[in-house]
Amino acid sequence: MARPKPDEGVIKAELLATAERLLARHGPSKVTVTDIAAECGMSQSNAYRYFPTKQALMEALATGWFSDVEERLENIAQSEGEPKAILRNLLLTQFSIKTNRYDQNPVLFLAYLDLATANPDAVAAHSARLTSLISSLVDQSQSARLRRKAGPTKAIQVFLDATLLIRDPWLIARFRSGLTKKRAGALIDLAICALQ
Repeated sequence: MARPKPDEGVIKAELLATAERLLARHGPSKVTVTDIAAECGMSQSNAYRYFPTKQALMEALATGWFSDVEERLENIAQSEGEPKAILRNLLLTQFSIKTNRYDQNPVLFLAYLDLATANPDAVAAHSARLTSLISSLVDQSQSARLRRKAGPTKAIQVFLDATLLIRDPWLIARFRSGLTKKRAGALIDLAICALQ
């Protein structure tokens, strides 16, 4: 009787979960596929069947870190309602996700920031998707007067700049002690008010 074929999705998930644990413990530069495979009870060559390189495994880890954020924010962006209210909810949710992750495990959060630095393509794609969601809502929220005066592109860029403190994970990590949900809400309200 033939041996059952292993579930590729389960094995990949186990490799990624193990890589995340080791990432928190050692940082991305010291994590090796050999260590990940050993923790999973498999050979290095078997691990390479699922991720052909360490870089591919690290990119999958970074992409997974981003996917939950993107899915939640896309659902908010597509919800029914007034664009300003949706924009406020989206930004507060983004802030909450990042601050919760930092609060739960600052070491892992900082390790992911190092991982992001080493995977700029994954970060650029993630940032572009989130910027697109925010830009669309800002565009819908602008008053006709502001659109005539500043133009949609300038208003979007100013809004993105004004909310950077509560969106950028590096800034959140650096200033976390003073970044409260109340402060984030006030900043968002002020930025939205400027769209009038």
